[in-house]
Amino acid sequence: MNFWECLKTAVKSLQGNKIRSFLTMLGIIIGITSVITMSAIGQGAQQNIMGDLKQGGYGKFTVSVDKSDTEFRWKYMLNDEIIEGLKRSGKFRNVSPRIQTRFMVKINGRNEMLMASPTNRDFEEIDKIKILYGRNILSFEYELREKVATIDHLTAGNLFGSPAAAVGQTLDIAPGRNTSYISYKIVGVFKNPLEQMIKIMGGRRIPRFVRIPIPTYDKMFAKTPGEYTDIIVEAKDPEKLAEAMSDARTVLEELTGIADLYEVTTVSNAAESFDNILSQLNIFVSFVAAISLLVGGIGVMNIMLVSVIERTKEVGIRKAIGATNGDILVQFLMEAVILTGFGGIFGILFGVSLGVGIGSVFGIPPVFSPIYIFGSMFVSTVIGVVFGVTPARKAANLNPVDALRTE
Repeated sequence: MNFWECLKTAVKSLQGNKIRSFLTMLGIIIGITSVITMSAIGQGAQQNIMGDLKQGGYGKFTVSVDKSDTEFRWKYMLNDEIIEGLKRSGKFRNVSPRIQTRFMVKINGRNEMLMASPTNRDFEEIDKIKILYGRNILSFEYELREKVATIDHLTAGNLFGSPAAAVGQTLDIAPGRNTSYISYKIVGVFKNPLEQMIKIMGGRRIPRFVRIPIPTYDKMFAKTPGEYTDIIVEAKDPEKLAEAMSDARTVLEELTGIADLYEVTTVSNAAESFDNILSQLNIFVSFVAAISLLVGGIGVMNIMLVSVIERTKEVGIRKAIGATNGDILVQFLMEAVILTGFGGIFGILFGVSLGVGIGSVFGIPPVFSPIYIFGSMFVSTVIGVVFGVTPARKAANLNPVDALRTE
């Protein structure tokens, strides 16, 4: 028998047991659907969570001073003079102080922590936000130390019913539990950079963000205006971040006469670490889903072994009229490959459909990787060969005389 005759015989045999053939394929379909769906949703969630975080740290680094160093003196504290010196060097795109502090805000009758980022025009260029409603803080509002603020859209919705309704309202914040609240006018609402992470985590704890002008913060809250614990710097060329960090150390040494006291760190370190964790978690989830492929392969082998037992007499007749061991082996092997191959095709179609459906429900655009799609198809075919070999070999090695005697 040639290849095509073996293929026709295999197809006719499968068509004669349609329900059993479908149930055999079902294990492969479920396995591949699981792998593609879980990987697509996992990668989509990872990109959504990390998108804003990576963008915020790309090509940027911070400068901080080690106060515990024995050579530390208060004159080495980061201040406006050092910031201006870094700017005058012309080696960086933007330089700004970075202040991160916590304020109290009342939401639905209870006090909650609010992450405040006192900001200026340079900081807005370095750590950009997406304004959804209203506007950003204007230049004259920095200069006049106006009590204005921008807040994230999730906090705005909790406070005022909807993000759009927050514009023009006042935000009462306090630097501590036992201090008086100060009112700021909300001029803009920006997208919370952790929105997708909050969705994935169930939205129980919502990180809240507010931005106010640095001059206003200095006037209201700063113990020593013009002194900072961190400076954030944006490199002219993000691809040459290491070179920019080295330049910063050189400039700091020229300005202060000492360099080892200052620590230069990339902003993206934390984001990259979290991204690695999500990548490993995504791989683990996909691996767990792939176990169902192994279960499906065992199901294929089980059904094929049953098929060999049921068709023993048929094998004997075919051998009696001239079929070789190779013909029998190829036929049964083809049946297994056809089952897993079509199972792989349907699994890919169902996996893509299910991924799109789940993504639309949870607001996570799925990311379908060609590696997973073609890899699943390849694996399903390999499963057909691997798990089909044993039954096929058993059928091929049947003694035709013994096979014909089987009832």
